[in-house]
Amino acid sequence: MHYAWDPDRGRAGFAAALEVIEIAREHSCGRLSGVISPMQIDTCEPELLRDSRDLARERGLPFTLHVAQSVTEVREMIRRHGKTPVQWAADLDLLGPGTILGHALFLDTHSWVRWHTKSDLKLLGDSGTAVAHCPTPFARYGHVMENFGDYLRAGVTMGLGTDCSPHNLIEEMRKATVLAHIAARDIHSVTAADLFHAATVGGATALMRDDIGRIAPGKKADIVLVDLACPQMQPDRDPLKSLIYHAADRAVRDVFVDGRQVVAEGRVLTLDQHAAGGRLRAAQERMEALAPSRDYRGRSAAEITPLSLPVIE
Repeated sequence: MHYAWDPDRGRAGFAAALEVIEIAREHSCGRLSGVISPMQIDTCEPELLRDSRDLARERGLPFTLHVAQSVTEVREMIRRHGKTPVQWAADLDLLGPGTILGHALFLDTHSWVRWHTKSDLKLLGDSGTAVAHCPTPFARYGHVMENFGDYLRAGVTMGLGTDCSPHNLIEEMRKATVLAHIAARDIHSVTAADLFHAATVGGATALMRDDIGRIAPGKKADIVLVDLACPQMQPDRDPLKSLIYHAADRAVRDVFVDGRQVVAEGRVLTLDQHAAGGRLRAAQERMEALAPSRDYRGRSAAEITPLSLPVIE
């Protein structure tokens, strides 16, 4: 792999991002903010990473960075610095409360890395760093976090995300739980309650928000109501397990965001889903038409991502 460095473009992107964040924070809805995100540890110069982290601390904003998300990245950082990406991040003072590492799957204890130090997890836990775990996109390519429970036991703040379609957080809880059991080879390594906590309180903590992620006096009224009579929720002896392992969004009846109802009887009130689907299909057609001009080999969309089954005329 070769890196085409363009520091000026990075700085311009940094400045543009700050403008967007300020516009968001001034929006009349009161629900918008921002996150300082210089993308990847292997594609940004150290000075830009430090400046981004310093600005996040100064403005009280979360700082997020993709770290240890691929074996290629880990090997590249070891080639450059003789250290893993997590260790390099620690040297740059990027870790700590308010920092969210994107994915952080390939630590020095991962069986695909096999680096000799075995210190990455302790660095994350001792520093109070958070990890955003998004199992679906990695599972599709055969990648897995090898022991979600070890992160928790090391004191790492774990949040759960989707990162790609389908944006279904309950399905992510299911997949994360099952994959954690498989990867750790231990059914007791993590529980449904652990993943539910990561999807709610863990994510809120990672985002430096103590007013969301939980139902309590003085918190935002973000509430999801689940229909226990839904067939997929039966039997409902343990509603959380029924929701995560079986029903998922099929049992979601009503949703409130900051006290405002946005889903009623399973119907989204804030979006014309049929029209949105049409816009999405049109966008995909435009993307496919542009694919050859954007692909380094000039391939068509059909060549890059062939259909699962042939189309018969």
